[in-house]
Amino acid sequence: MFEAERIVEFGMCDSAGVLFFAKIFDLSHSVYEEFILRSNVKDSYFENDSFAIPLVNTTADFHEPIRLHEVLIANLIVSKIGNSSFQLTISFVDEDGIKRATTKTTHVFVSKKDFKKIEIPEEFLNLLKENQN
Repeated sequence: MFEAERIVEFGMCDSAGVLFFAKIFDLSHSVYEEFILRSNVKDSYFENDSFAIPLVNTTADFHEPIRLHEVLIANLIVSKIGNSSFQLTISFVDEDGIKRATTKTTHVFVSKKDFKKIEIPEEFLNLLKENQN
């Protein structure tokens, strides 16, 4: 499991001071990016000429309101691994350990040449398995 901390900023909230629903995906993406940046695959991921890893599906569940300036702990796990795709589950909990929201994102490895699915490269597969639930 990978863990990161996030603070709910003013621009993420609606007029009631609650996280605007779509901003949970911004938070999730920033956690995913930090996960990659802290790994040994960061150079292969961001400067790769042969493949891309687009997002193909995403969902979010809100369990409790998320308010302005709250500190959230994001727990990222790899919940599924396929031949060419993987799913991440990120749970956002507050400082008291209460689950506030959960996102699931599915990503697929594709060739940049023709955008067809390819198998997950070994170095990425190893990283995914290390963080699998």
